[in-house]
Amino acid sequence: MLWLYIKNTITSTVGVALLAVLGLIDLFPVDKTYFSDRNFVSERVYDRGFEPRSADLEILKDKDLSYKVYDASINTFNAASTSYFHKTVGGYSAVKLQRFQDLIDKQIGKGNQRVLDMLNTRYYIVPANGGQGEPGVQRNPNAYGNAWLVDSLIWVNTPDEEIAALDSVTNKVAIVHKEFSEYAKGLQPDGQGQIALTAYQPNKLTYEANVASDQLAVFSEIWYGPDKGWHVTIDGQQSDHIRVNYLLRGLKIPAGKHTIEFSFKPEKYYRGEKISLASSVLILLLVIGAIGMGVKEGMKE
Repeated sequence: MLWLYIKNTITSTVGVALLAVLGLIDLFPVDKTYFSDRNFVSERVYDRGFEPRSADLEILKDKDLSYKVYDASINTFNAASTSYFHKTVGGYSAVKLQRFQDLIDKQIGKGNQRVLDMLNTRYYIVPANGGQGEPGVQRNPNAYGNAWLVDSLIWVNTPDEEIAALDSVTNKVAIVHKEFSEYAKGLQPDGQGQIALTAYQPNKLTYEANVASDQLAVFSEIWYGPDKGWHVTIDGQQSDHIRVNYLLRGLKIPAGKHTIEFSFKPEKYYRGEKISLASSVLILLLVIGAIGMGVKEGMKE
């Protein structure tokens, strides 16, 4: 193609078009080695998924917005099948959060029921008696729920103290690291009031709260840090939240009735999206400009 262009056999416009065709021909077989026909299946085949057990069907009758399931009939922290049907305490990930792995190793692994309660574990799938037959279901009446109000704070100085304090955690106390002392300064909660989850999406959770005085609410959701994309508003006004109980979210709620929203809006993602859009527009303009110049030169010839 270059030789033909140098010899003036073809115009620059034809050369650019041929270059695009050659690029597609070159890329297509390479792409096919990574994404072949077997990587794409029909929706009908995909939806087949895992077959629900009788225990799964029983739990799925509960239409509450959000709760968790602990599957004791399998190696729950190294299997993902239960997660096909439920929000699970277990499941498998090669990039598990370190704090959650700490919780598994130092609390759940030794059978701390209170920790499972604070994770809102409403159901247990248990092996059948004697190991024969399908597993059964047990409901946990002591699960703390999606959010609760506490009447006291336990202050700790180190992460080791923080996770050790979970030995005796209840839904009446919040374990708070000293790094958040300024946030909770002067706060004297009494645990009086109500708070409930009213809407759930993976990237947006809405709660309604009604408290007579300033309170601290604990949410059975993982705390990811102040700059990882999760934001909270109270009645539409931006607020801050902290880490409590080693890995959960804590929020100061002022007296009165309030709507609380946690939403996932990572600023870096949206900034990158804008940069990608601007780059794509720029490349498109350059291509259009190059084609226009080629056409103009061709018309002169």
